[in-house]
Amino acid sequence: MSRTTSVAVVVIALVIIATGALAYLHGSPENSLSYAVIENGDRQHREDTQYYTIQVNYPATTSLATRGSWGAESRAENTIAATLNDFISQFKDTADSISQDEKDRLTAANIKYSLDVGYHAYSSGSFVSYEFDVFTDTGGAHPISSYKTLVFDMNGATVSLADLFTPGSDYLDRISQAAQQQVAAQLDMQGGDGADQSMISDGVAPKAENFENFVVDSDRIRIFIPPYQAAAYAAGSFEVQIPLVDVKDILKPGIN
Repeated sequence: MSRTTSVAVVVIALVIIATGALAYLHGSPENSLSYAVIENGDRQHREDTQYYTIQVNYPATTSLATRGSWGAESRAENTIAATLNDFISQFKDTADSISQDEKDRLTAANIKYSLDVGYHAYSSGSFVSYEFDVFTDTGGAHPISSYKTLVFDMNGATVSLADLFTPGSDYLDRISQAAQQQVAAQLDMQGGDGADQSMISDGVAPKAENFENFVVDSDRIRIFIPPYQAAAYAAGSFEVQIPLVDVKDILKPGIN
């Protein structure tokens, strides 16, 4: 093989490696969202059709850009976009399949289906977290309110609640006990509206799915419980806070 051919082979190999690295960092193009930058610097994706509207606000950048390892910011950004695209696609599947009678009702009432997403950012020594507030109105008795959280480590990888604790620990039981007390206290502050002991017990039972919407905020874990999970719709949502110091004996080393 000639020297020129060898150099060409090396150059091609480097291009292939670089292309793969960029794909790994930035993800596939279908995960991107069209957006405008709004006044506060956030990105906003909007759609307005004859029968529905969509407004999704999300961060233009994360603190992983300065705190994380090489590529962490791009990986987190791609995960956020993919997650929001899933919400948008699910909403559109519903909105695009409505009957003609429903279209006529919306037109006569001068209303539209809607999807609105906002967010709050949190951070701690080990993590960068986002809590997305999702409001969906598809013609029911009332809009549906839900949460979606994303917790990233310093490499831009997503983290589950179980990832914070040592394997085999009783973290779900500990969190369930705290949630039971805090939800009951919050209901008492509302005058007991929507309280049902069996519903509370089921909604905060020691199951991973009951506490999947969480963030790590400075020195505590915040867990978001949507309407209907632990009480009647009228009671609204709940937020459970677990100080890290209260579970430090079962946290993995270095979690803060």
